[in-house]
Amino acid sequence: MLQREAAPLRSQLVARLREDIIEGQYAAGDRLIEKNLEATYGVSRTVVREALRQLESEQLVEIVPNIGPKVRGLTYDDVVHLYQVRAALESAACRLAAESSSVDAARGVRQAYEHLREHAAAVSVADLIVEKNKFYDALIQASGNPIIGEMLTNVQARIAQLRFITLGTPDRTPHMLDEIRKIVEAIEDSDPDTAAMASIAHVESAAEIAKQHVAHLRLTPSAES
Repeated sequence: MLQREAAPLRSQLVARLREDIIEGQYAAGDRLIEKNLEATYGVSRTVVREALRQLESEQLVEIVPNIGPKVRGLTYDDVVHLYQVRAALESAACRLAAESSSVDAARGVRQAYEHLREHAAAVSVADLIVEKNKFYDALIQASGNPIIGEMLTNVQARIAQLRFITLGTPDRTPHMLDEIRKIVEAIEDSDPDTAAMASIAHVESAAEIAKQHVAHLRLTPSAES
């Protein structure tokens, strides 16, 4: 049940449904039956419909004729294209951060990385994503370009379920930390080319895991795309 807080119920439901989809409470292809959502979250049909329209605009939900709302799945091509965009955005942010030559910006990125490194091994995958997002917040701040951050947030939302897969893969965490360390060091060295290349390598490592996962689902008869 949602709590009666200052934030509008629609905003609360959007955030809660988004989180539940990202964490796999609702899998790709699952129907989102309005009356069930009303009962689960204790809100009206109007609030449910408004929230579903918002999530449809974020492409986490699709409204299928004669069926209704469903959790939107990703095709193999979707995954390829989304990770290509993610690589472009993150590498641009890293390049700008390295070009800024700001000691404070580099320090903020380093502190965010160290915080991520200290907590990575002891938290759940959901919390690891939260900690990694804090690193991205510091990176975007260091880049000086908030528009990149807005666009990256949209991409991350669309691949959110896959981030649970990639970050939850055995032995992924130490490799992820090593990849990010190289980005941080390049920013501290004011080396834009190395920072951008390290960022692309990091995204490509995650993309390979995501593509393998989606390819496996595509070959599984019971899987819905």
